[in-house]
Amino acid sequence: MKYTVKMFNKNDIFTLGVISIIYLFIAYRLDFSFLSFLVELPSAVSFITEEMLPVNWKSYNNYMTPLLDTFCVAIVSLIFSSAISFFLGFLCSEKTMHFKPIRNFVKSFATVLRNIPNIIWALMFVPAFGVGITTGIIALTVGNIGDMTRFYYETIDEVDLELLSSLKATGMSHLQVIRFGAIPQAIPGFISWTIYSLESNIRSSAVIGLVGAGGIGMYISNNLSLMKYNTAAMGILLIVVCAIVTEIISNILRKRII
Repeated sequence: MKYTVKMFNKNDIFTLGVISIIYLFIAYRLDFSFLSFLVELPSAVSFITEEMLPVNWKSYNNYMTPLLDTFCVAIVSLIFSSAISFFLGFLCSEKTMHFKPIRNFVKSFATVLRNIPNIIWALMFVPAFGVGITTGIIALTVGNIGDMTRFYYETIDEVDLELLSSLKATGMSHLQVIRFGAIPQAIPGFISWTIYSLESNIRSSAVIGLVGAGGIGMYISNNLSLMKYNTAAMGILLIVVCAIVTEIISNILRKRII
């Protein structure tokens, strides 16, 4: 008996049709043409190769201070946001906070923070705190609280409930159960998510600098404004190198610590 295998079934065709309709609507709404993109692509490549390459290697030393500022912003904001999120995480987890209204309120608060991009926080804080790394630290701290609170409470939700119940049965208070039961189990997860957040922070710190939050991003933005594209390319190259090095180091730390 021969079986006929169809390349596409009705669901596949329907899904493809819906995606095509959505694409056509968006393309019409934004006046976007993929053909125009292909036509303009050689010009974009030509701009990169002629204006940005080769990079201005002589500007390397000028980037060292802004690059150090970027790392400082990432680390300091991580310390603040992780400390705050540590407590908020326990308020969000049903295994450590039994009063549902508090859980829902804190989760909602974290959701609001999480859904506002870091660059928007930076744009909001620049008028209030001025241009510089202080704005960057505040923007990243506030922006990270939402994500890290979620990371932490999901980690706490995975702890062994039976162990917590056993500790409670010995007469320990609720805080003691958290201290000696929940925290030791959650520590590996906390470390893993904190390392991940550091990687993300370094990238975000560079990006928010473009809107005046200090660091290497602001230096790149200034050079782009002055049409010193090859000098700006040097900064972009440094960001890429630092991101790769940071990821390698974080992977090593995860393997050794966790």
